[in-house]
Formats: sequence, structure tokens, C-alpha cells
Amino acid sequence: AAAFMIDAIGRHPDVDYVCFHHEQSAAMAADAAWRTNRSVGVAMATSGPGATNLLTGIACSFFDSVPALHITGQVNMRESSAYLGANPRQAGFQETKIVEMAKPITKYAKQVRTPEELRITLEEAWTAATTGRMGPALVDVPMDVQQMEVGALLPVKISSLTELPAPEKEETRNKLYDFVSKAERPLIYFGAGVGLAGVEQEIQQWLRETNLPFVSSWNATTYFDHALPNYCGSVGVYGNRGANFLVQNCDRMLVLGSRLDNRQRSSNAKKFAPHAELLVVDVDAEELAKYKGDEYQTLCLDLKFLPNILHTLKIPTLNVVWKNYASQMKDQYFGKCFSSFAAQHGTQSPYEVVKRINSLIAKDALVINDTGAAMCWFFQTFHRAEQAVFTAGGNSPMGYALPAAIGSKLLEPNKQVVCFSGDGGFQLNIQELAVLAHYKLDITIVILNNSGYGIIKQFQDSNLQSRYFATGDGYSVPNFKGIIEGYGLQYFRIESPEQIHGDMFQMRGGVVLDVALDPNTTVEPKVDMGRPINDQFPYMSDAEFMEGNAFITYERTV
Repeated sequence: AAAFMIDAIGRHPDVDYVCFHHEQSAAMAADAAWRTNRSVGVAMATSGPGATNLLTGIACSFFDSVPALHITGQVNMRESSAYLGANPRQAGFQETKIVEMAKPITKYAKQVRTPEELRITLEEAWTAATTGRMGPALVDVPMDVQQMEVGALLPVKISSLTELPAPEKEETRNKLYDFVSKAERPLIYFGAGVGLAGVEQEIQQWLRETNLPFVSSWNATTYFDHALPNYCGSVGVYGNRGANFLVQNCDRMLVLGSRLDNRQRSSNAKKFAPHAELLVVDVDAEELAKYKGDEYQTLCLDLKFLPNILHTLKIPTLNVVWKNYASQMKDQYFGKCFSSFAAQHGTQSPYEVVKRINSLIAKDALVINDTGAAMCWFFQTFHRAEQAVFTAGGNSPMGYALPAAIGSKLLEPNKQVVCFSGDGGFQLNIQELAVLAHYKLDITIVILNNSGYGIIKQFQDSNLQSRYFATGDGYSVPNFKGIIEGYGLQYFRIESPEQIHGDMFQMRGGVVLDVALDPNTTVEPKVDMGRPINDQFPYMSDAEFMEGNAFITYERTV
């Protein structure tokens, strides 16, 4: 049902295409395009199962505010259920109401029925995807419309619903100053929205000048140099201990462009920064509306206007006691991740593997992550300089990393591309190794192989008496070596970090590093259900816990 459009693209002298084996992978590669170099990725699929297979990748873009355009074929209008005067489940072969399915996870979704409508709709979809809080758009094109002459695109006006107007600068500055000036223990929360607005360099410079301590979300870590002296780490359930202590002990926190989801605030949001006042700045009024019950202050603002406001903001001198405390927390915990499990059992540590790779890859490499334990081990450890580092944070599907890495390499063929995945996630879109091989792409894939769904097993350890139903019991790992070599790619089994060498990231063609880990290797640190983010497993002594909570008294509860 997309054959006529694909034929037109194939015949177009200025347009090229890349074939994936699964439509889900095509959508994930399109998602990776903007994260790689701010190009808008476009994916195309047929009707029915082809269109529905796009939805997982579309959701990745929607939840992380990434612009992408998806074009689906549809049955001829004369064959569709809409033209039969009834409401059958399906009329045409592989007919599916993809627009209705996609609407909750797109900024714009529409089926077109005339050439004129198509001309306008493509412009509207592109505009919606790339303005305001960005996101994916979908255009559904019946086969009979595909065969009509369309002509040139029609320019359309940007809808007032897609872009916020410039703020009242004085009013906004006064609100920010009033909030920050009253803080004795200020903390800045750097969210991904800063980078999505394209102002990460300006905000990074402002943080350097003010020397205010700041923390971040994982999706934001690709937007600044981790060597900044006032950067104290990422926050959340799997966050840095020192960064979490800062959140729990600050008295005012300015949150710039973060959703503060439950992987950051934990399952009990009331225990997140419970003694602090928060001011959350975001482009999306609906994101801010959810904080009514938390009594956070909010400011609806397109963050692209933020640098001009912040640079005129007079920041009070930082309290010496708070400054010293922030430095202590950073010295004590930043970059200090290690596996107590590996140390106790004499097994390979995923943290040491990530550190080793971190030291070997190029400063401008593209590093793409999957989900689960492999993602946690990476983000808890990796020290970013200039690399692009990303994953599909909000949707976080298994199988994201490989097609996203392929998308990145296609856009930046001269840069190193490194793909981190677990053994489980790697199997979800393993068929895309054929794409990697077909296009002769130089990508290094790192499988942190713990022979199971490690992050869920750890949850089962804490809450389900280590019954590994569907995570170890019922799950198995194939012979990766045979599969990799079957695709004509190079395979290396890694038993210790010292076996990893720099040339493994410079070889021609695909390379897979299969990193052998104990099946019970844990993610450390981690917040267990019911605990605040400053009390993570493995549990520290009461004395160390009290030292971290220098300003606030917390009662430890099981």
C-alpha cells in the first residue's frame, strides 16, 4: 500500500532511501536522526501491520520531544470502510485506522484524500513536528491519492498552538530572580529540554559563570561537558548518590526543561526534595499542570528565550557552607561507581567495561543505548566530553539501540558509532544486522551479556523472593558468535576489560563485543520501592547517611 510512494522516491534524483527489515526499526532510526545531528528523520511503511509496527518508534519520539515524520500507505479510498456506509472492523486488505491509533502519541496525524490536501498536510505535519514542544507527525496516504499528480508544496502559516510567544522579559526575570535570590542552598536541575531548545551552550556558559551546583537527567547528559566543576551527577532511582543527596538537601531547586518522571523522583514523588521549593520551567503547559498536587512553582516558557533572561539575572554569592558541601558530595561520589557484586564474586564488572570503552573511543563519537541494566550501567559510569550520548528515555523499548545506531551512522558516516545493548534488547531487532552488513556500516556493538533481564531480576530479588519468571526462567541466549559471523560481522568474546582495545572501534564493517557478565550482576546504586532517592541499595552506614544529609534529618524506613 506504499508501493507508489516508494517508487516515486526511488525515481527521484535528489532523494535516497534505506531499507530496514522491520518497520519498528525504521521508526527508531528516524528518531535517532534528530538526536544525532538535528536532522528530521522520515520513515515510510505500508498499511496495516507495517503502519502499526511504526508505533513503538513513534512513541519514542513523542515522549522525548523528538521531531520525526512518518508517512504510511493506506488502501484505496473506494475500498475503505469509510466509503461503505457501515462500520466493519476492516474492509480493504490490511486496512487499519492508523491515524486514530497514532493520535495519542503524535503532535499531528491525518489521512489525506485529495492532492491539494496532501500538499497542505505535509507542510502542516512538518511544522507541527519541528515547532514548540517538538514531536512526531504522521500522514496517511491512500493508494489512489498516491497515483495522482500533486504539484509543488503549499506554504502554510505556523499555528499559534505550536509555538509560544516571546515572554515578557522583565516579568520572567523578576520571577526567576525572586526564586533564586531567596535560596541559601540553591540547585539547578539541567533537563533535556535545554538541549531540545538548542540553548545548551548558553546555559552551560551561564552555569560556568555562576558556579551554581547542578545535576541532570540522563536524557540531558548529552548536552554538556561532564568535566564542568559544578556538575555533580545525574539524579534518580539509578542516579549518583552525591547528586541525590544534593536534591534532598537543597532548599530551592530551579528545574530547566525536565519532566521529573518517576525514574527521577522515585515511585513516591512526595519524597523528592521534600524540604525544598521547586520552580519548574517548561515549554509544555500540560507538563506543568501535573505539579498542582506537589505545590511546585511553574513557569511556561520556550527555553530558547531563557539565555537572554538568565544572563541578566543577578545571582547572589553562593553560601560557602553549601558550596563546600556540594564539592564534598562530588568528590565522594561522582565517577565512583563500582560493582560490589563483581568485587565479592570475582566476576567482570560492567562499570569497568564502560570505563574502559569510555577511555578508548573518540571524543566526538556517537554512543547509543538500549534499555534495562545495560543502560543503567552505562549512564551511571560514562563521562561525556563531546560525544552524542542518547537512548529513548521515556518509552525505553528493548531493541532501540541497534536501529538507532544504524540511523546515526547513516547521517554521520565519518564518526565512530558505538551501540550498547543487553543480551535481551539485542535480540529484539537482531535482524537489522543484515542492514548493517548490507550497507557496510562501521559500527561497534557492545552486548553487556548477563544472560537474562537483569534489571527485572533485581526487582524480583527485592519484591518477589527471586522468582525469575520470564526473566531467567523461560528466557535463553542464543549462540551470538554463530549469528554474528553468519551476517559476515566480526565477533569478540570479552572476559575482562583489558581485552578491549581501541582498534575494535576503528575496524571496517560491523564489530560485536560480547561482554560476559555473571547473570546476577546488579545495578548499583538503586532505589528500592518506598525509599527516597537518597537511600539507595547497597545501603550505606547510618553515619555515612547522616553525613550526606548534612542539612535535613531523614528517618530511614524499610
